Amino acid sequence: MLRATGLTLALLACATALAANDDYNGTYTAKNASGGTMTLTLTHDAQARVSGTLTGHGTSSLQVQARVEGEGLRGTAGNTFGMLYLSARLKGEELSVVLTEADLGGKPNPQRATLLRLARAPVKAAPQNDALRQALTRNAWCNVGYTIGGKRSLERLEFQRNGLVTQAPGKQARWRVQNETLEFSRDGLSWSAEPLRLGLGSNGSPVLQGHDKEYSQCD
Repeated sequence: MLRATGLTLALLACATALAANDDYNGTYTAKNASGGTMTLTLTHDAQARVSGTLTGHGTSSLQVQARVEGEGLRGTAGNTFGMLYLSARLKGEELSVVLTEADLGGKPNPQRATLLRLARAPVKAAPQNDALRQALTRNAWCNVGYTIGGKRSLERLEFQRNGLVTQAPGKQARWRVQNETLEFSRDGLSWSAEPLRLGLGSNGSPVLQGHDKEYSQCD
């Protein structure tokens, strides 16, 4: 809760469950048969549509149009010469893609299929983003407050390196740092920004400052 209400509402919205769909955004690479590099760049929108470009597989690039269905992608990859059926599945940082030719009737021919295994390329973060990310994950962050009746309350945030943030007790969301800004998401697709600034408290220790709340490092 870096703002009095904003972060609480964001995490409450995420508390029920995180979406099962993978986030396909990114660039994936592998070596092709000739020893060159095959590159697949994908964009995944909030409507479960995935589009992108595959280069290095064959002599011309392929335009990908697909949708998230169940635990994978289904769609096509093609250009002016023709079209291939595409299915894909993401496991960790590896994307397995099957490209299948169409038969004379225009249906997928499973005997004419190629399997590609590509690895997601790491995102190069700006130094400022890295500094904020490291500060967030180094320790948990706590805010101590008191109710009107004088009862002590403790809010605790733990930013995990796997991209999840936990707010005790039991609320969870996804988090990331983009352009020095902390963002939260319920489903990994739609993100909301939270104003956040690293600073020093009066005791010389690091603090996270929001609009009207301040968090200090805690165990």
